[in-house]
Amino acid sequence: MGNIRGAKMKPQKRTVDDRLPKWLHSKILSAVDFIWQGKKESMEESIKRVAAVDKHLTDEEMHWVMMLLILPKIKDMVRTSDEFKDFSQMKKATIQ
Repeated sequence: MGNIRGAKMKPQKRTVDDRLPKWLHSKILSAVDFIWQGKKESMEESIKRVAAVDKHLTDEEMHWVMMLLILPKIKDMVRTSDEFKDFSQMKKATIQ
């Protein structure tokens, strides 16, 4: 039966995916976890898993997956940068 005017509609259940940025969607995080767990076996296994996930996600979703996978490397790069060292020194100076 169609919608009847004046009838109450059943409230739509919202999920966490509705509230978070798309790069934190459960589908993206599940793909990241699947690939990340493959590295326990070997780099080759991780690469196989990337290829498997790529068949099920859009290009944009794969970009998010790959960016999240490289966050630890980016963290290391940032922490060794001159800008971060300057920031750390400035922060220490303002705290004292």
